[in-house]
Amino acid sequence: MLKPLADLTTLTDDEFVDWGHQETFATAIGVGECAGVVIDLVATLLYESDEKFGWANEAFTECRWADAIYHAYNTFVSSAKALLLDKNINSSTQTGIIREFDNNYITTGEIKINGTFNDLVLQINQNEPSEVFAASYIKEAEAFLNTVRTKREELVQS
Repeated sequence: MLKPLADLTTLTDDEFVDWGHQETFATAIGVGECAGVVIDLVATLLYESDEKFGWANEAFTECRWADAIYHAYNTFVSSAKALLLDKNINSSTQTGIIREFDNNYITTGEIKINGTFNDLVLQINQNEPSEVFAASYIKEAEAFLNTVRTKREELVQS
């Protein structure tokens, strides 16, 4: 039903006016309201990591150990994805993000942690959702998030 509305051949030049303007414009791909907002995807992902970390702390406070651990896990993965995007590495799976982070940041020595990122993040698979593990895992997620923030600031400054 809408297909006839896509036909621009019946329009006259004076009908090519942007909303709220008087001057005409050309129908071409370029900068417009769709492209008017530029977002920093890395900063957005880090903001989401902060939010997930907040959820981890909230769940921990409410004694929901499994939820706290899950949100801490997502903090690790989201933070790693953010830095990978800084290197134009876009992985669509959590496993891929973990592997690529090890390859591009840990093995290169650009970010230093004890062991591999894979081992750090996937200790979730070797532990029961207890208060002790949740507290430890959240603390490690916080340290990692702070490391990622510091690295991001270094990248932005250079």
